[in-house]
Formats: sequence, structure tokens, C-alpha cells
Amino acid sequence: MASTSSPDDTHHTRSTSLPTRSHPIILQAQEEIQKFRTWEASISSVPTADTICSSLTRLQVLYECVDSVLSLPLTQQALTQSQYRELVNGLLDKSISLMDICGSTRDLVSQVKENARDVQSALRRRKGEVSLTTSFIKNLKKDAKKAIASLKQIDEKIGDMKPLDLDQHLLSAIKVVRDVGVVRSSVYRSLLLFLSGSVANPKTSRWSLVQKLLQKGTAHRNDKLEMSNEDMVSLFQEMENGLECMFRSLIKTRASLLNVLSR
Repeated sequence: MASTSSPDDTHHTRSTSLPTRSHPIILQAQEEIQKFRTWEASISSVPTADTICSSLTRLQVLYECVDSVLSLPLTQQALTQSQYRELVNGLLDKSISLMDICGSTRDLVSQVKENARDVQSALRRRKGEVSLTTSFIKNLKKDAKKAIASLKQIDEKIGDMKPLDLDQHLLSAIKVVRDVGVVRSSVYRSLLLFLSGSVANPKTSRWSLVQKLLQKGTAHRNDKLEMSNEDMVSLFQEMENGLECMFRSLIKTRASLLNVLSR
């Protein structure tokens, strides 16, 4: 027959045990973050349409992890404590800024996609060479660089956040949120640089990479484009869909935080 422990013995065992293991959902989130970092390290430092689409899909997985972590009863209960009110309000403020950037970036991608469709339509009607207008490219670069500047401000605010005296679970949960934030900034910056043309190969042209991808479509053989305008439209549609999913994920994250304040 198995021996039993007295209440005192049980209490003593717990008090001298190792720190409690993180919640499985937090462990899963940490694993997904590491998977993204490993994948990111394996690709070229110069973003392409394909890698951006892939990174948006992977980022969506990470945001699902964030939502799961914030929705944990243990996390919600901890964040309701008065000493963490400032932390929750800070995360809420940043969620608004991130939604603005995500929405504006999605709109930029949508504009490029529609212009690609116009080029495609004109080529099908055989109206000769077609290119994006100088004003469109100029505005695209301006808006993309503005979004990059806003993203940098958010990153600086996150970096300036004071160290927090949190319990072990909440410390792990907030670390997940911040780590995913670092990944998000990297993905957004790559996408915005791609749109602004800042990553175009200087040996080929000083023009925007997006402009070079769309200009004249497949009508000019010397352009040596690797994909048709139809393919480009599909890629930009995929980017737009990814950003739309991201926007919805940010809404869910904000809802989880608002739920904390309502308690």
C-alpha cells in the first residue's frame, strides 16, 4: 500500500520545489516564435514578394498564440490587479497605433494591386506599353516611409517600457507579447521597404522595386521579369489578405485587453 504524506510534508515539498513550469500554451507560443526566427535566419535579407507572403502567414500563427496567451484565465486574472492597470492601458494604446499601421499598409498594398490590375487589363487590350504614373510611385514611397517612421516610434515606446515586477506566469505572458511584437515590426518593415522600393538592387535601377515589377508588364522582353502581372496581382492579393487577417487579430487582442479592464 502506498504511503501517504501529512499536510505538513506536502506543504514542505511544494515550498522547496523548482519554479512552476510555464503553461503549455505559453510554451507553444515560445516554440512558434523560435520557429519563425529560425526560418527568418534561413532566408535572404532582401525581402521578396514570396517571403513577405510567407512571413505574414507565419505572423498570423504567432498572433493566434498571443490571443490564446492573453485569453488564459490565469493571465486575465493577473492583469486585473490594480498594479498592472498601467501595463494594460499601455498595451491598449499601442494596439490602436498598430491597427492604424496595419490598416494603412493594407491600403497601400491594395492600391498597388489595383494598379497591377490596370496594367494587366491594358496589356490584354493591347494598348501598347503601360507604366505606373510618377505621382503614384511618389505617393507610394511617401506613404510607406511615413508608416515606417510610425512603426519606429512604436518600437521606441516599447523599448522605453520600464521593467515590471511580475509573477512568473505574467512575466512569461508579457514576454510572448513583446517577442511577437519584435517579429511583427520586422515583417511590417520588410513589407513597407518592399513597397517603397528601398530594397531594390542598385545595380539594376534606382526606380522602385514595385514599379519595376509592374512597369510594362510582360510586354517588354528586355525587362526580364520572372512573373506575369497576373501572378503579381495574386501575390499582392495574398499580402492584402494576410494584412486583413492581421488586422482582425489585433482587434481580438484589443478585445482581450478591454475585457481585463471591464472586470
